[in-house]
Amino acid sequence: MEIEKLDLGTKCTIIRAEELHAQMETMLQSEHDVEIDASHVEQIDTSALQLILSFHTALQQAGRQLSWITPSPQTISSAKLLGLDQSLGLNHH
Repeated sequence: MEIEKLDLGTKCTIIRAEELHAQMETMLQSEHDVEIDASHVEQIDTSALQLILSFHTALQQAGRQLSWITPSPQTISSAKLLGLDQSLGLNHH
């Protein structure tokens, strides 16, 4: 199965939420698994993590996988702070 990549960039905040949501909706229409590149993230907020969690849930319901490409320390610490690290599959990083 092919894998699509979603690059979160350096700032993944509510300002980018609409753009990220549109990318995720397009990816949900395909039948591919998704890798999230969060290696360059310097700032990530609650809204972005909630959006990613919703995306992850939708992929799981469709029988598809979401994986992470070297998530940045900021991504991991923000997810842990919100208690989302396990739900997002970041507890192994």
